[in-house]
Amino acid sequence: MFGPERGPRFSKFSELVADDLRGRMARGEVRPGEHLPPESELMDVYGVARPTMREALRILESESLIVLRRGSHLGPLVQEPDTRVLARQAGLRLQMQGTSVRDLLEARAVMEPGAVALAAAHRSGSDLRGMRDCLLAAARSRSILDFSRPSAEFRILVVRSSHNRTLILMAELVSALLRKEHEAVLRKIPEAAGQQLIRQSLARYERLTDLIENQDVRGAVAFWQDNGAADIELGTDNTPQPGPMLTVYS
Repeated sequence: MFGPERGPRFSKFSELVADDLRGRMARGEVRPGEHLPPESELMDVYGVARPTMREALRILESESLIVLRRGSHLGPLVQEPDTRVLARQAGLRLQMQGTSVRDLLEARAVMEPGAVALAAAHRSGSDLRGMRDCLLAAARSRSILDFSRPSAEFRILVVRSSHNRTLILMAELVSALLRKEHEAVLRKIPEAAGQQLIRQSLARYERLTDLIENQDVRGAVAFWQDNGAADIELGTDNTPQPGPMLTVYS
């Protein structure tokens, strides 16, 4: 099952081994929750020494593709990539390019209406229950900062209801990149203004959920195009605007 395949040249054998194992995970030959063969068996299969094998496994561990458990008789545990790791990698590149927070918000504003259309067309009963439960949790928020997490989660749940995996990944990455900026803005909002923003946001989310539940594709898209940007994360006339530059690494 395991063994090197032909492919591009790598500067190190460890990179070749890591890429081959990564490819097998991507093709579903070994799935999250399953174990790779033990280290000694992998060494024999790939014909490499222990330091090379360990370096290859550390590469995959740094990408959150495997979990190494010292002393276990089982091989490394395969897991799905952590969105936070992907966000850090994407965020580093964006920050090095001088990307603004506004740039991310504009990308989200372009992406979300399409996701809303798919959500209204394809949502399931489970999707709707998830959105309703999230709104109930959001309504119990004591402060605007407490509200920020269920607010962000609701927007992700809407995109997940589209059942489009590419959109879901993009939305999760953007949300993760914006979290630090959002919290910095929300900490500066007075309590009274924060409570008002919570009520306004909940009303928008509830209306959107109703439109999605009724499978009103045009109505849902039109509503979110008009109201999706009017969010606590963007700021309003009474709240500070997000910083001009993305600061994943400050």
